[in-house]
Amino acid sequence: MSDLRIKEYLAQVGIRRVHELDTALREAFGQEEGEKHIKKLTELYDRSEERLVYGSKDTAYLRRQEEIVDYLNQSSQMSLLAASFYDRVFFRRAMEALLRYEQFFAGDILDIGCGNGILTCFLARVHPDASVTGLDLSQMAVSAAEELAGRLRTDNVRFASPQTLNQKKYDTVFSCRTVHENARWRPLIEEMKAARLSMEEQSKRYEGYVKELSALVKPQGYFVSIERCEEDDVCAGLICALAGVGLCQVKGTCMQFSCKNGDEMAAFQAMVFQKAEG
Repeated sequence: MSDLRIKEYLAQVGIRRVHELDTALREAFGQEEGEKHIKKLTELYDRSEERLVYGSKDTAYLRRQEEIVDYLNQSSQMSLLAASFYDRVFFRRAMEALLRYEQFFAGDILDIGCGNGILTCFLARVHPDASVTGLDLSQMAVSAAEELAGRLRTDNVRFASPQTLNQKKYDTVFSCRTVHENARWRPLIEEMKAARLSMEEQSKRYEGYVKELSALVKPQGYFVSIERCEEDDVCAGLICALAGVGLCQVKGTCMQFSCKNGDEMAAFQAMVFQKAEG
């Protein structure tokens, strides 16, 4: 039944199998405009990768992919093409995790780093009695998400940028693939392999990120995380950091899956954490 729900939802959204993004862009936008999009996306991806891996002067880490996120969400057509090519399988696996852990979602739900809102709207439809908020730095992504919610007639969801929200706490906070935008994830892996960082040293790399997350969760509320975790030690460092701010993993909640992420295979872990009382 869960597979059917996911399949029907993705079809309604417009996620489809796209074998080659270049070909799809030419078909969707015409030869000339398609070639311009291909050239620009290649440039933006190269720049994004360099910034994420090596840093970018004084640019805040979580803003180093802002250009490419804006570009990919300049229209619903572009957004859905990119999502179909890069994330079709990932979305399906992530939704399987959201259904497995659906008992941890209720009341006020926040999807932090929601992107184009595909997972956010799925949560809203699975939990019609909840109030779901999607949050993203990219106004283009917020606009694409709002358009999707309107098309799906999902009325228990809203989208916003951080500047428009008052600081509040939520019953459940959902975070999907946000670590690499808030911590020096790949350099941490390389450094860990070279220097065998202790658990405490690894945990410190996530301090700022996990403090912000914890501040959003109500006491006894839940934090649901889906993150890229090829290296067990790095994942353990993140879990340790979360425990340090009162977010302790719920026993038995660890779903692992692998799928293509961009142009390469990647491993992910979906986990649930509960915030300590008081």
